[in-house]
Amino acid sequence: MTAIEGERQNRQAARQNLLFNLFLMVVKLAVGILGRSDALVADGLHSGADVLSSLAVMVGLAISGRPPDSGHHYGHAKAEAISQKVVAVVLLLAGLEVANAAIAGLGTRPPAPSWLAFGVALGAMAPKAVMAVQQRRLAKRTGSHGILAAAVDNQTDALSSLVAALGILASRLGFVSGDSIAALVVAALVMWAGVDVFRTAALDLMDPAADAQSQELIRQQVLATEGVLGLSSLRTRVNGAGIFVDLEIEVSRDLSLLKAHEIAHQVEDTLHGVPQVRGVTVHVNPAREGGM
Repeated sequence: MTAIEGERQNRQAARQNLLFNLFLMVVKLAVGILGRSDALVADGLHSGADVLSSLAVMVGLAISGRPPDSGHHYGHAKAEAISQKVVAVVLLLAGLEVANAAIAGLGTRPPAPSWLAFGVALGAMAPKAVMAVQQRRLAKRTGSHGILAAAVDNQTDALSSLVAALGILASRLGFVSGDSIAALVVAALVMWAGVDVFRTAALDLMDPAADAQSQELIRQQVLATEGVLGLSSLRTRVNGAGIFVDLEIEVSRDLSLLKAHEIAHQVEDTLHGVPQVRGVTVHVNPAREGGM
């Protein structure tokens, strides 16, 4: 998959996520209020937070796709990490609001939620789970942390819908606090998702190394290049959905400067064909005595 194709698929997934979350928010809140279910209202507020999260991811993807300029020589990929932090904050605030409402509902004896509320909560679970799986696969292919954050969010939403359905069912069967307890559990799930997304964003901003599989592929490609006798140093850093590579290769000490330069360029061209590699810097060292 090319970088351009990956960015197109990421934007398409973010748009679909936004529209579906908007639909779920309206349905869950309307049915939750009319069906007297605090758990479904809490789940609807979570979907509302998902709408804001989807907008943040879309903005992050749009900015991260901009080419490098005079003020950002390595591009704008860190915008995805910033969008992740927005997602995390929105989830934490939504979780706190849901928890506050759930705690207030404990100890009261409201009418049991309707069966319609139970059906909506249960029905929202499956499509969210499917979206989470699809977005995880897409994030793995494209390296988009923004899409990965959306996948985590959707996975949490599917789980919270299941909890809401179980709470509504418990209330229908006579356990009057079941709905409020379910809303409290939903709040905890939402806040935990916020913490997880924030942690991922923080790691991304610290320029982590590429995964071991990508590093090994880079190493193999370099050593397979004609004229390269060894690899003295290999450093990688993940920047958004891309990988930047800094390496030192060894070539014959008898080569001319022009020939060594050509080998370095060949290494750069080869590595730009490796998935997610966006930038390569090659330093040439003379091989040790006897190295041929």
